[in-house]
Amino acid sequence: MASVLQVSIRRTIANASSASLKVPARQIASSKPAFSRSSLVGSRGLTSIPQCRMTVAASGRLTNTTQQQTQYLKIQRRWNSDGSGTLRRWGFEEVNAALPSDSSSSPSHKPAIFIDVREPAELKGTGVIPSAINIPLASQADAIFLTDDEFETRFGFPKPPMEGDSQLVFYCKAGVRAETAAQMAVQAGYDPERVAVYYGSWLDWAKNGGKVEKWEGDDF
Repeated sequence: MASVLQVSIRRTIANASSASLKVPARQIASSKPAFSRSSLVGSRGLTSIPQCRMTVAASGRLTNTTQQQTQYLKIQRRWNSDGSGTLRRWGFEEVNAALPSDSSSSPSHKPAIFIDVREPAELKGTGVIPSAINIPLASQADAIFLTDDEFETRFGFPKPPMEGDSQLVFYCKAGVRAETAAQMAVQAGYDPERVAVYYGSWLDWAKNGGKVEKWEGDDF
């Protein structure tokens, strides 16, 4: 009788052990570490850089779009490494005061050329600061280095003059591209005292209820 009881106890223990080792396949699958696609992609960092449409011609050479993108990235690195001066910062009040108006002949009025460096598709959706010209940074990175004739042939309006009293005020959506474009203007030979960045750019302008002009320009 004792032996029968012992055998029964052993079977009970064996069954319990076996049950504890049986783990549903679903539970096993869920216990595996999940590697999302984002965890395998490197960090983009803090600096926003416009997208580059990289294409390769039949000859295997990179197209002009990529070459232009590489050019302005090199300029930005050189600016950051050579200890160049800080760019002038403009805010909403300065920009608003420099808009064209009936009192533009007033001594207190500061002449300014507003340069929107966003892409034309962005401007069609939001409009621009009144009187602004569009020199898109991502797709026309070499624009500021063109000769006056080359610039006017490409864009259909005169290149901002190297000499004069007019302030060149760059802006984009949030200020990042504008700062890069302003740095490039200084590298191209514009007087740093005449180059400024509207750091709040379009987001700040819209938030403060700035005047808006409809964009009717062409794509480049």
